[in-house]
Amino acid sequence: MTKVSLTRVGRDLCAAVAEAIDELGQRVIAPGDRVLIKPNLVRSEDPESGEITHFRLIEAVARYCLDCGAAEVTIGEGPSYYQPKSRLRECFTSTGVSEVAHRLGVKWVIFDEHSYRIFRKVSDCTPNEFRITEFVFNCDKLINLPVLKTHYLTKVTLAMKNLKGCLKWEDKIQFHQPDLNRAIVELNKIIRPTLNIIDATKWKTGGLLIASSDIVAADSVGCALMEIDPMQVRMITLGTAAGLGESDITRMDIIGEELKRLKFKVKLPQEQLRQSFPGLEIVGADKACSGCLIPLISTLMLLRERGAKMNKPLTIYLGKDPRIQEDEPHLLVGDCAEVKGKEGDNKVAGCPPERETMLNSLVQAMVE
Repeated sequence: MTKVSLTRVGRDLCAAVAEAIDELGQRVIAPGDRVLIKPNLVRSEDPESGEITHFRLIEAVARYCLDCGAAEVTIGEGPSYYQPKSRLRECFTSTGVSEVAHRLGVKWVIFDEHSYRIFRKVSDCTPNEFRITEFVFNCDKLINLPVLKTHYLTKVTLAMKNLKGCLKWEDKIQFHQPDLNRAIVELNKIIRPTLNIIDATKWKTGGLLIASSDIVAADSVGCALMEIDPMQVRMITLGTAAGLGESDITRMDIIGEELKRLKFKVKLPQEQLRQSFPGLEIVGADKACSGCLIPLISTLMLLRERGAKMNKPLTIYLGKDPRIQEDEPHLLVGDCAEVKGKEGDNKVAGCPPERETMLNSLVQAMVE
């Protein structure tokens, strides 16, 4: 039976990490191992935001590996396509992670500054050619450290989707077409973490860790914790069908805290936006990549938090070949969203668009 540990985090995060791993009953790190720790540092964010893996958890896991006798520990990430390539290092230097590495005497690496392995014609749902960092192939153990989060396109972004950070920066946008969920499953067939620990330390549960060697099971428990049915998350059902792991909660041995006592209800991004901006329609999100989606959704959420009121209806178009209805108020987002003869103030250009430009355009189109 698949084991998943659900561990409450107290004052001692190192002790919580050791408990979460030890409860699984397996020896994760052996003396002499070369370990790669893959957190979610998708972009430069406040460590307390819950949007990225907290540097204290990264430190606790790295210490655990060193205490087990690991010969080498590397913290590696390939940040989002939305993070400008000239500022990828900020995902480490402004989040406390580079300081952790220095303090422990371990390496931190931006995957894009190093070599990649090329994969060709893997599947009809992946690009004809894409690149995966060599770090995942040159380590003895890979520890995957995602964050407990929801996502506009895939409902959740947990352990399975966190492996998208192992792709080359330029290749990330290609994974969104024709089918992001299937492409992520194909990526998970290639990259097989030794252990997955989901960082839920910043949620209202008071701080939890979800750990399992089964990546599908870890994601399924993460969904259940947020009262999202794992069987309604396409990435998870596809992962189960591909033999990547268990998605049926009733067939898991969940050790530690009692799941049903810790569940909390989350609203998906679509629900939150519909509630705050009832006159807003987003078209083509399924055709867009994170380069446009991240600044758009995060900026809309920022306006929501600021209490902005929508004074006029608006349709936002993303992706290639948008079909605009004549005479409707609209905003084109990103360089892909091109319509001949439709240039002007109702376009947020860029690949990816800048967040400040996005904010100004949305305020002008929706609020003013």
